[in-house]
Amino acid sequence: YYLAVSNVVGSAGSMLGAVAFQWIQNWSFRGAFCITTCIQVLASMFDLLIISRLNISLGFSDQAAYLFGDAACQSLAAQMAVMPMALLTARLCPRGAEATVFAILAGFQNFGSAVGSILGAQLSDSFGILSSKEGPCNFEWLSFLVVLCHMVVPVACLPLTWWLVPAASMEDE
Repeated sequence: YYLAVSNVVGSAGSMLGAVAFQWIQNWSFRGAFCITTCIQVLASMFDLLIISRLNISLGFSDQAAYLFGDAACQSLAAQMAVMPMALLTARLCPRGAEATVFAILAGFQNFGSAVGSILGAQLSDSFGILSSKEGPCNFEWLSFLVVLCHMVVPVACLPLTWWLVPAASMEDE
């Protein structure tokens, strides 16, 4: 039940993200990447609410905080971030080789995502994050890792958008 509800809420968040993208589709790629990064950073605040248990003191159950934060807001933010990436990837493909180049660029994006997941798992292991139904559990450094990996690193990468991302408008051909 909970997994199904989480997927439905996540899908609704993704649809809202696609609709919200309509408001920024006439921006530059750089502006879109900056605003979507900031939205993703703000959406990560829900993880910190759950970890610190502030959601309980604010009157939200863990399930409600997860569904609204991780399932809905993170999905909305991720969808808004994916749209300019897909558009830029499609624009970088030369005429006549669209399928090949798009597949290669998409493969690099997937590889980067996989490397990020592996590094995140290694960081969690290095900082002694443990979770087990029977115990023991250790979340001592989890808040620090969420702040570092979901907030500090993305914001620190924002200056790279002025070097790596074209200044073109997303509406340009």
